[in-house]
Amino acid sequence: MLKFIGKRLLYAVLTLFLIATATFFLVACAPGDPIAAKVGQMPEQAQAIINAKYGFDKPVVVRYFIYMKNLLTTGDFGESIIYTGKSVNDVIRENTGVSAKIGLLALCFQVVIGLCLGLVSALKRGKPVDHFIRFMVVLAICVPSFVFASLLQYLLAYQWKLVPIFGWGQLKHYILPVAAYAIGGIASYTKYMRNSTLSVISEDYIVTAKAKGCTKGRVVRKHVLRNSMLPIITMIGPALAGIFSGSFIIEKMFSIPGLGFYYVKAVSDNDYTMIIGMTIFFALLYVGSLIAVDILYGIVDPRIRVAKDKK
Repeated sequence: MLKFIGKRLLYAVLTLFLIATATFFLVACAPGDPIAAKVGQMPEQAQAIINAKYGFDKPVVVRYFIYMKNLLTTGDFGESIIYTGKSVNDVIRENTGVSAKIGLLALCFQVVIGLCLGLVSALKRGKPVDHFIRFMVVLAICVPSFVFASLLQYLLAYQWKLVPIFGWGQLKHYILPVAAYAIGGIASYTKYMRNSTLSVISEDYIVTAKAKGCTKGRVVRKHVLRNSMLPIITMIGPALAGIFSGSFIIEKMFSIPGLGFYYVKAVSDNDYTMIIGMTIFFALLYVGSLIAVDILYGIVDPRIRVAKDKK
């Protein structure tokens, strides 16, 4: 097991290094002047001072090594170009909780509702309820989340005045973004749970359990659910990383001060340091979640661990 974990950690470090390097050079080579809005009509001497402060007076390669040194030794993602005196670490620390609240609530709804609908659809295969659930799943997957967000804003907020259109700080501000964020995920979990359940209920051990006289409810609880959940574990891992990054468009549409909101703003403002730092942070969360999924999968089903170690 230790060898298995060690390999995953080694791959993770290499992956993060490549992501950090690629992100830095792609952003550095992007068109546009990152400090144009900051210097404005300043004298050339003042502009030179600001360029020196952010390292833009140095070659790209030199800036890369300086950035990686600071990142590896102190974990410093750098100082924001737009928000004077505020580092990327400050933005991440202050706003991660906001995205996590929205994302975690949405994830809970996605998993619970999606698994229930997927199980019902599989057990009622070919019946009207199955056809209805599958139709809604296809619709929810095909329609982007920002479309659902716009519809919810128009109907629940503008037409019926039930909740505010945007804002943050009160319980009522959670309703629309969580609903808009959760719809697509519910559809995905429903689809995968249905397919997984259909695969499991056709296995020989399910037939054997029924032949031994087990009731349908016991078969579902003891055999179908546990084995159908294995593919869902793979989805939940990256989804847990996603709750911190949130939905960029959703946060922007509802004016939620989360990481997604600041990331979109950083792109529009050419805040290079913020883009690089937050991209690395999101990659760290995502890669970490994949390692956790691999380890959990190896614990739940040792056959997977053995098979991977033989490669």
